[in-house]
Amino acid sequence: MNLLQIDKITIYFILILWTILNSIEFTYDYIKKANYYREVLNILEGLDKKYLLPVLIQKPKFLDGKILYDVLSITDKSMNEEVNKYVFSQEEYKEYIEMWVHEIKTPISSSKLVIENNRNEQTLSILEEIEKIESFIEQVLYYSKSSELEKDYIIRKTSLRKCINNVIKRNKKIIRENQISIEIDDFESFIYCDSKWLEFILNQIIINSIKYIGNYKTNRKLEKIGGKIKIYINENINNIELYINDNGVGIDEKDLHKVFEKGFTGTNGRKFKKSTGMGLYISKKLCSKMYLGIDINSKINEYTTVKITFPQNNMTEI
Repeated sequence: MNLLQIDKITIYFILILWTILNSIEFTYDYIKKANYYREVLNILEGLDKKYLLPVLIQKPKFLDGKILYDVLSITDKSMNEEVNKYVFSQEEYKEYIEMWVHEIKTPISSSKLVIENNRNEQTLSILEEIEKIESFIEQVLYYSKSSELEKDYIIRKTSLRKCINNVIKRNKKIIRENQISIEIDDFESFIYCDSKWLEFILNQIIINSIKYIGNYKTNRKLEKIGGKIKIYINENINNIELYINDNGVGIDEKDLHKVFEKGFTGTNGRKFKKSTGMGLYISKKLCSKMYLGIDINSKINEYTTVKITFPQNNMTEI
């Protein structure tokens, strides 16, 4: 402009105008991008599942925002494809396990029938081991179903006493062999629950009680009072509390808060060498699915008490 001999005042005016217009454009662009990225961060902060972010944000109109949005969309699509492969693989594995569990029941039933027809000391010993295998197989089946409980869950008005009696009857042989006395308070309470799933939970607890009552070598107080399992309830306005108490070896205080963890066996598990650490884990998982409370209180070398809390609510009855 100097070469063209334009007045300096005109040059200054053009420079000032150019600076003002660029400043306005820069400020507008900054505010627009800042608002967008602030909104993205707010959405991200409010999300429990962060991977949903690409679904919830809007595609911006500025170039670098569009690039970011496209990158997130592509990675989200890729992640979904990988997750679907994993889910499909897991479903196949789960279906195979469930099929295997049902198939294995046939030879087990046949073996038990053969033993019943040829009862002697050796075959009865084999029967005891087969029943342990059957119990572990049942754990596998319930564990495989526990993540999709709603597909096989029917809530009905159920007699709590009947469920307990069924579990006691199922374990009468091992109870008799271990000379354990069962004391059940006189009650006839009804709860809203799936009896099949509840009996599995009760069975895991009763089996644990029998296992950890132990024998005269591991639990010296049995010489005086013998093994005992006491079952009683406490009825409240809003719930029914079921208590299963045994006079077993108890649980170490440092292990008590871990007993529901997957695969945790603790001091007793290593001592008795019969624990998989899965029974209570599956029981806790099923209770959570059915909105039941389950807690354990114990004192080492004294007792263990398991409490199951049933809500007094029939709103989910089918």
